[in-house]
Amino acid sequence: MSDQTYDDTLRAFDALQPGQVLAMSGDDLKPLLRRLQAERPHAFDWSVLEAGPAGSRVEIRRRVTDASGTVSEFLGDDHHRLDGILAEVTRLVGEGALSSAEQPFAEFACGLNWHIDAEETTLFPTFEQKTGMVQGPTTVMRREHVMIRRQMNEVAGGLKAGDRAATEQAIRVLTDLLADHNIKEERMLYPMADRAMQDARERDDLVNRIQTT
Repeated sequence: MSDQTYDDTLRAFDALQPGQVLAMSGDDLKPLLRRLQAERPHAFDWSVLEAGPAGSRVEIRRRVTDASGTVSEFLGDDHHRLDGILAEVTRLVGEGALSSAEQPFAEFACGLNWHIDAEETTLFPTFEQKTGMVQGPTTVMRREHVMIRRQMNEVAGGLKAGDRAATEQAIRVLTDLLADHNIKEERMLYPMADRAMQDARERDDLVNRIQTT
């Protein structure tokens, strides 16, 4: 990304009202993320919408308050964002609009896969190192991640086949899995991870590392 493009992006971001979103696409957006982290710390959340060899697409949302980040806030908000997309997929499938549901489900799956990868490659190892709990909640979460990913594949298969009944059933199972899983993370794992960090600076650094996964 050229300096001019970055400057234009920064001006567009600064013009956002709290809660508003800026969408960006490109081959490699990680340098943009790192510059935003350095120059607009605590001011935004970063969500991956698409990722692949053809490029990536992200959503940059201006935070309501410019406060130090926490795992509970960042990943908890990502849960709610993904829940909203899945609810839209559920609505479309319920109306029989399976072809229309494919794009939002692809966005949901990309975001959830990123979320899981970020937890398993960054959050969980940090949590285990800080707490010494290598056979604790992270073991349960990893096992449930396997089940969630398997169920996402079931939904994708139902959509591809145009099978409304199978897709609805797969979505119901996935929704139930996520509801139980997310509660465990939001009420137990995330707060424990935040408490394990020494101070606000260390919590914020962990959130930055999660974002750049």
